[in-house]
Amino acid sequence: MSYSGALAMLRAGVGRSGRQIAELSSLIASAASIGAVCESSQWLARRMKNAIADTSLPVVELGAGYGSVTRVLPASTVSIERDEKRFHALRAAFPDRTILDSCAIPVLTQLSTPTVVVSSIPSVNNPQFDRLRGAIVRAHKAGMIRELVTYTYFPHDPLAGIFPNSEMAGLEFLNIPPAFVWRYSC
Repeated sequence: MSYSGALAMLRAGVGRSGRQIAELSSLIASAASIGAVCESSQWLARRMKNAIADTSLPVVELGAGYGSVTRVLPASTVSIERDEKRFHALRAAFPDRTILDSCAIPVLTQLSTPTVVVSSIPSVNNPQFDRLRGAIVRAHKAGMIRELVTYTYFPHDPLAGIFPNSEMAGLEFLNIPPAFVWRYSC
C-alpha cells in the first residue's frame, strides 16, 4: 500500500480514535517526507561522522532533519533543512549553530570554499534527486566539494561516477532500516 493510500485509510477512521489517527498520519507523512520510518540513529550519525577523512575543511550538512547527525558534527557545521517544522526544531535544539532554512541545491551552487558535505537527503524515490545530483556534480567540478558522505538504504552507489574515489564506508545495522554509508573524495 502506498503512503497516500495508508493516509487515506487512516483519515477514514477505520477503528481508531481521532488522536490516534492524527498521530499515525503524522508518522506516515513524516516517513514519506524523509524516505524512512524514522530519523537516523545515533549509531548511523557516528558512522557518518567517522567517515569524514578531512576534518580540516568546513562542513555543510544537507537534510539535517531533527538533528541526529547534526548532534555529532562539529559546532562550526552549517546545517541545511527546508522542512519548516524540522528547521524550527533544529533552531531550538542547536541555538548556537548556523542552521539555514533552504533547499540544498542553491546552497551547493553558492559554496565558495572547498567543503565536506554530509548528506541525509534520500536518493531513492526522491523526485528532486536528479537536480541535487547535478548540483553536486557542478560544485565538485568547481572544486567546492572535496569530500561527501551520505547513506542509502539499498546497496547502490547514488553518486557513482562523480568523484574519483568512491567507497562504501560501512553498513550500520543499528538503524531502522539498516543503512549503507558512502564516502566520496578527490
